[in-house]
Amino acid sequence: MGEVPPGTGSADAGPGGSSSTESDEEPLARQGPEIVRETFPTREVPAKIVVNNPMFRDVFDCESYSLVNKSLTYGSREAHTLGRRKKDVAQSFGVRSEWDGTPPLKVFQFLRKFAKACDDNDVSEAEAFFMLQDFTKEPLRSEVMSVMPSRHGGNPGEVNSYLELINWMLRYHADEASLAAQWAVCSLMVVEADYL
Repeated sequence: MGEVPPGTGSADAGPGGSSSTESDEEPLARQGPEIVRETFPTREVPAKIVVNNPMFRDVFDCESYSLVNKSLTYGSREAHTLGRRKKDVAQSFGVRSEWDGTPPLKVFQFLRKFAKACDDNDVSEAEAFFMLQDFTKEPLRSEVMSVMPSRHGGNPGEVNSYLELINWMLRYHADEASLAAQWAVCSLMVVEADYL
């Protein structure tokens, strides 16, 4: 007689399939399905943009535009409700507030406004990643779409998360020198206004 696999009973066992030599495991037919643990993507923060002036450190830090809901899960449920969520965010963001990339320093205002509208509607970073392009106008929309992964896998994309997309927009549209020049002009206007 051949060996009997553990947990299946022995040849001498009765209809219950148990014997005194069997382990305490349940028979294979009674065991539930194997539990498969899902692995969720981890939230990675891209490298910070290095600036010389510490006064500009926060505006060039992509984490300062991060959302309260940091979930990275984006599945069929989120895709199904994305249209409704876009409408809710659009209400908070403002009608006709889309940005076309000019003037370049408006990137800071645009990103703050977008992050606030997403936070007001409890939008996750995964949903915001796919939503941001809908709040831009041409030619910026084409540029954003070219760096994002395609839905059918043809283009892996330069950016794969909300924070990477924010970091790309900051690098592409703003630089410290132009921000410093604009800051100097605004400071001069404030000083002149104080003397008037």
